[in-house]
Amino acid sequence: VRLAWHYKYWQRQTAGYLRTYEKNNKLPNNEMIGYVVNDKHPKSIRVACDRYMWVMRYKKAFRFTKKIWAHDEHSECRIGDVVRVQPLGYRMGPWKTYVLVKVLHREPRDDELAPRGSEKRNLLLADAADSRPNVAAS
Repeated sequence: VRLAWHYKYWQRQTAGYLRTYEKNNKLPNNEMIGYVVNDKHPKSIRVACDRYMWVMRYKKAFRFTKKIWAHDEHSECRIGDVVRVQPLGYRMGPWKTYVLVKVLHREPRDDELAPRGSEKRNLLLADAADSRPNVAAS
């Protein structure tokens, strides 16, 4: 029984599909495909991108995962979506160096209108501020 979404499940289920997609649809060298693993920051997503490398010594393909920060201008991505990202050419803040190009696959959800991780956090902070008594006014 799976308690929460984790990108490793996605990796195992879609590894073959993504590998053939990358082979058949030639991406530009700098573009990458990955899974959204974090959407808790406004206009930002954390993407786990996979590279497959054939290692001659073991005669086997190994998967290397690189987690990157990407800019999501309209906050359209949620956890589990498969996205295509490309480098910005400059940095947005200390970590963000990629930008979202396209959402290739949306993760099916029970509640489509559920807020993103960043929106949930903002709602919690707003509720906490409303429930706290205002000391300065008295």
